[in-house]
Amino acid sequence: MSSQTLFDLNTSILRAAFPATWSQIAAYMGGEEQDDALLKVETSRSGVPTLVVNKEGKGLFLHSRYDPQREAEAFANQFSAACQGTTVVFYGVGLGYQINAFLRNHPGVNYYIYEPIPELLKAYLNHQSLNDLPGKKLQGVIIGMHDQETVSFLQSVIDKSRGELLLVELPMHKQIFAAEYEKFLDLFQKTIKGKRTQLHTNYAYQKRWIINSMKNFKEVLSTPNIVMAGNRRFKGKPALLVAAGPSLNEEIENIRSIKEKGLAYIFTVGSAINTLIHYHVYPHAACTYDPSERNQIVFEKIKAEGIKEIPLIFGSSTGYETLQHYPGEMYHMITSQDLVANYFLKTTEEERLEIVSDAPTIALVTLQLLYTLGFNPIILVGQNLAYQGRSQHAEGIHYTTQVTTEEMERGIFVPDVYGNEVLTHVSMDLMRKQMEFYIKNFTDCTVLNTTKGGAQIEGANFLELEKVISTYLKDQVYNETWRSELKTDYDLAHLNVQLESMDRSYQRAQRLSDEYNDILKTIDRLITNRNFQEAEKMYVKLDKTLGKIERNKFFAIFILPMNRVQYKILIDSIDRLNEEQNPTTKGQRIVKSFKTFIDLCQEDLQLIAPLYQELKEEIYSYKG
Repeated sequence: MSSQTLFDLNTSILRAAFPATWSQIAAYMGGEEQDDALLKVETSRSGVPTLVVNKEGKGLFLHSRYDPQREAEAFANQFSAACQGTTVVFYGVGLGYQINAFLRNHPGVNYYIYEPIPELLKAYLNHQSLNDLPGKKLQGVIIGMHDQETVSFLQSVIDKSRGELLLVELPMHKQIFAAEYEKFLDLFQKTIKGKRTQLHTNYAYQKRWIINSMKNFKEVLSTPNIVMAGNRRFKGKPALLVAAGPSLNEEIENIRSIKEKGLAYIFTVGSAINTLIHYHVYPHAACTYDPSERNQIVFEKIKAEGIKEIPLIFGSSTGYETLQHYPGEMYHMITSQDLVANYFLKTTEEERLEIVSDAPTIALVTLQLLYTLGFNPIILVGQNLAYQGRSQHAEGIHYTTQVTTEEMERGIFVPDVYGNEVLTHVSMDLMRKQMEFYIKNFTDCTVLNTTKGGAQIEGANFLELEKVISTYLKDQVYNETWRSELKTDYDLAHLNVQLESMDRSYQRAQRLSDEYNDILKTIDRLITNRNFQEAEKMYVKLDKTLGKIERNKFFAIFILPMNRVQYKILIDSIDRLNEEQNPTTKGQRIVKSFKTFIDLCQEDLQLIAPLYQELKEEIYSYKG
C-alpha cells in the first residue's frame, strides 16, 4: 500500500472515530506552516524505515538507525505489567514502533496519542495503519500546538480515566523537541493538580453548596439582585477591585482620596475589608463567595463593631453563617453552584436569571461581577499574587501569618510587573493564570494592575495607582443613591408553580430510593443463590430505576449535587462493572457500588428534610 493511500485510510478512520478532533487535524495537515525540510525518512540497517530530524543544522535520529523495532521492544519491556483500567498517553509518535511494542505487551489499556509536532504526525499517518494497532482501545489522536487545546485534552483524559494514568514518552522526541516537552509536562502536572484540587473542592463543598443555598434563600428573596437590578447603572464607570496583598498598605491614602472625591466605586474582596477598616477607609461594598463556615471570620470585626455603612454583596451559595447578624445592607448575586435559586426563581420581567459563574476565588468572581455590571476600567489594587518578603497579606488582618521558611523554599519565581522575578506559591500562580484567562475574554473593557511589586498579570497593564488617578479618574462618578435605587422582584406565581412541582418530586423521591434498595436486595439474593440469569434482568431494572432518580427533580436539584463526587464515581464505574466476566464478582461489586451511593442519598434525604420545610415557608411568606 502506498503512503498516500495509507494516509487517506488513516484520515478516514480519524474522521469517523474522532470527529471532534478531525477538523483540527485537517487544518494542521493542510496548513502552510509545516516544515517539509524538518523530517527525512531513511532505511535503517534492519531494513525498516527510521526518521531523521533536521534540527539546528544536525540530522538527529528519532529511532535507532540500526534496528528501530528491536529498540522499541527493549523500551517497552521497561514497563511493568499495566493493570486493567490503566490509561496511557503516548507522548510523541515518530513512526510508532514504541507504541506498537508497548501495546503488544499491554493489550488491555486505553490509550491516547499526543503529538506536538504536526509534521511528525503526518509522517506517522503515512507509515502506520491505525487499523493494525495492537489492541482496539485508541481513545484519541491529538496535535498539541496550543496550550488551551492541550489543557482541554488533558482534562478530558483525566475525567475519563478511572485507574492509573501513565505517560509514555518517546525518548529521543523529548530530547530533540525539549521546549515542547517541557511545556507539555508543565501543563500536564498543573492540569492534574488542578483536577485534584477541583475534586477536593467538590468533595469538601458538595453538601455545603446546597445547604448554603437553602439556608440563604430567605436573604436572596429579601435583598436586591445586584446583577439584575444594577445592570446598566454602572456602565463606563471606573471601579477598584481591592485585594489583601501586602502592597495594599502602600495604597491606603490613594484609596482614601478616591473615596473622598468619589472618583471610582470601591469593592473589596476577602480580607481586604479588614485592612481598609483598620485605616478607617470604608469601601462602597464588600464581596464574599466562600462556601465554608470559616468565611464568617473575615466579617467578625464588622459584626462585633456593628458597622452598618458597608454593604455586603454575597454569592447565593456563600457560607450561610456569614450572613447571620450582618449589620449592613446586603445584595446578592446568583452563583452557578446555587441550583436551588436557579430552579425556583425568575424575575417578573425576565425569563432567565443572570448567573455569576463559579470560580476558585472571590477575586475572580468579583472580577466577573464588575465586568458584567459594565464597569470600565477595572482597577486591580493589592492583587500581589506573590510574596512581599515574608508577607502575603496587608496589615489589619489579625488571622494572617508570616510566610514560613518551608513555604519560601517551595516557592516558584514568576515575572513581576517591573520585568524582574518575584517569589510566589504554586496556588497563587494558578490564580494568576485563571485571572489572565478571564481578562483575555473580556471585550470593550480595560483592566489595569496597580499592584507594586506584584506578579505580572497578562492582559492587565501595570500602571501605578497615582498615574491611574491622574489619567483615568479625573471626575466624580460615584452616585450616593445607587443603593436606594436597587430592587428586585421575583415572580411569585413562578415560585408557587415550581414549589408545587418540587413537592410532587419530593414525595416520589423517597419511594424511588426504597425501590432502588429493594432491587439491590433482590440482586444480592439472586447472586447468593447463583441465579445469574435472573440477576442480569435485575441489572436492567436497576439501571432504569437509576434513570428515574436522575430525572426526579428533588434528586436532581438537592440530592445528586450533594453527592456529585460519589455519583460520578458510580457512573464512571458502570462500564467497568459490566465488563467483569465472573458473574458472582460482578453481582457483588454492583450491589456494593450502588448501595454505597444510595445509602449516602438516603442520609441526605433525611438531613435536608427540615431545611426543605423552612424553604417552603419562606416561599409561602414571600409577597413579591
